[in-house]
Amino acid sequence: MFSKTFGYALRATAYVAIHGNNGKKVGLQEISQSLDIPHHFLGKIMQDMVRHGILDSIKGPSGGFFTNERTMGTPLVEILKITDGSLVFDQCALNIKRCNAANPCPLHHEFALCRNGMLQSLAEKNIGQMAAEVEAGESYLAR
Repeated sequence: MFSKTFGYALRATAYVAIHGNNGKKVGLQEISQSLDIPHHFLGKIMQDMVRHGILDSIKGPSGGFFTNERTMGTPLVEILKITDGSLVFDQCALNIKRCNAANPCPLHHEFALCRNGMLQSLAEKNIGQMAAEVEAGESYLAR
């Protein structure tokens, strides 16, 4: 349902939240290797995270990505909107263009419940909570 870009962005941002705080910078190569994400693709994703103020970065040999005052409180839905737009929440499950509450497809009402539940979950959870779960060993960014 969600794009690879969204998954990569979430995992990489959480990785930086764990390893790139207190002034420490995390390099693109480290993130790419640790999370098994293609380096070139990840570079573009990370530029978007910086451009939207989710992370900060410094170029150069001692540069890298690091957290800012906004990182930990960023709701996951904000990253979804950056990577995928809001299309996932507006599309019909069967890709019927005229599907809506007045003219529903056979899955409209069920899909609306799922979509609204996912949207709520992504709005309620933030990068800091995601990073804390990983640090506590309750979930993982890579295997």
